[in-house]
Amino acid sequence: MADERKLTFGDYFERLMIFVGLIVLVGSVQLPVMFIARGKLSSVGNYAVAAVYLLGFLVAIWLAQLAYRKYGRRQMKKVTWSDIKLIVIAWVGFILLEFVLGNLNKLLYHVTQTDNNQAIQTILTSNHLTLVLMAFTAIFCSPILEETIFRGYLITAFFKSSSKWLPIVISGFAFAFPHMDPNPARFNIISFLTYAILGGVLAYLYVSTKNLKVSIGLHFLNNLVAVGAMVLSVFYM
Repeated sequence: MADERKLTFGDYFERLMIFVGLIVLVGSVQLPVMFIARGKLSSVGNYAVAAVYLLGFLVAIWLAQLAYRKYGRRQMKKVTWSDIKLIVIAWVGFILLEFVLGNLNKLLYHVTQTDNNQAIQTILTSNHLTLVLMAFTAIFCSPILEETIFRGYLITAFFKSSSKWLPIVISGFAFAFPHMDPNPARFNIISFLTYAILGGVLAYLYVSTKNLKVSIGLHFLNNLVAVGAMVLSVFYM
């Protein structure tokens, strides 16, 4: 653990490579659903790929938890009513900031949503199977996977428990990059700030409570509302 001894360059390099591998894993688990979205597979093929997609998420979560247990400070704590109150307050605060940033996005880039949300909505509208798969994993699987990596592993594997603001900032920025358009020419600073702030808020909850379940709870609530709104828009289109 980061608090038990002074980490060497080799320790940091090893942990960094594991973190990079976990980031690649986050992107890789989404690939199967894209094959389904193309609509070129048979019904049997679609369900086979769907099974691979869900299995991939389970394996990714298991690997992330494995890294967290080995290199981080994994603590089993219950979620209290104070934690739930903190989740709701943090979510309301982020929604207000997102409203301001969303209007700036319209003003500066003439877009109504982030690139990541646009990509999700495109897949959601492909067919009924992708709608169910994406909605389920975005709400229930992604919060566990991403919080384990960007909060649980990143913060505790690289920083001492006494550190606060530096891990929050780094966690926020690290969380934003995988949610951006990979094309540098299409980089959107407002979308980046939106995800960096969300990541920072999630990191603040984790650092403050030392409870990964709290940041997972906020991530779950945020995705539930955002994806729920997308699903409703699909049915009303």
